[in-house]
Amino acid sequence: MDSIHSTTAQITYSETDLSNLEDYPLRMRNGIYIAVTSGTATLNTGAETYRLVPQMELSFMTGSLGQCTDRSHDFSVRIFTYTPELFAKITLPIDHKYIEYNETHPTYIHTPDHRSQRTWQELLLWMDMAKMLFANDNYPKFRELQEENFLQSFWMWVFGTIQERIDTQNQFSGTQLIAHRFIRMVKAEAVMHHNVDYYAAMLNISQRYLNRIVWRHTHGRTPKQIIDAQLVAEIKEQLMDSTITVTQIAERLNFPDQSYLSRFFRRHVGISPLQYRSSRSLHWKF
Repeated sequence: MDSIHSTTAQITYSETDLSNLEDYPLRMRNGIYIAVTSGTATLNTGAETYRLVPQMELSFMTGSLGQCTDRSHDFSVRIFTYTPELFAKITLPIDHKYIEYNETHPTYIHTPDHRSQRTWQELLLWMDMAKMLFANDNYPKFRELQEENFLQSFWMWVFGTIQERIDTQNQFSGTQLIAHRFIRMVKAEAVMHHNVDYYAAMLNISQRYLNRIVWRHTHGRTPKQIIDAQLVAEIKEQLMDSTITVTQIAERLNFPDQSYLSRFFRRHVGISPLQYRSSRSLHWKF
């Protein structure tokens, strides 16, 4: 999983149990596509929590936080990552509605029927191809072209399966789409906007209506709880950089001051930011 953060390649491939995401959230700087091959785990991105099960696909295009907990002993995934620059380049000819669909539906669990099982086997073949091309540090003459061709062809294949996924899942209602849009906004903007009224205004609905929608579609969570969960994940990720102070983190995440952030963090985590930092292995950044 280190390849998510430190590589000059545009695409990398790995097979892992995500153990390096267990202690604290890490920022997924690149886009990431995951196929769960065995076992179970929980993936928390701040605003959202996913239960990972076999034959599940997950796609996060860029910038998501991730912390993986409750891993079973046999948990394993196959992953390839891609840079935002490459993704922007290869999606130019693709209708943007498909990108929107993927962002709204970041997960898919394959069903036992023949069509879905066939698609799962096809996904594993794509993973085999990614492994063959991108699992090592070799940089053949045509690697850049291979990366472009692979990623564009893969996403065209994914978008070609959308109808199957719609057929096997209930269509989203209007209120579900609003709830999903709210969560996407929180993941992108919680660093700067901590208050529910901002999101209600951006969605052109009342706070009361937003509360009711989010409560209904997120298993009893309020908009404020989702915003706070995203902020806690952001703070945890920032705390792993030992070169910055809590005061600097407060400034970066738009808190009034260090003491306000510390009280917020202690209320949600039970310990102070510095206690949390000292309880985890420090990852120095240069």
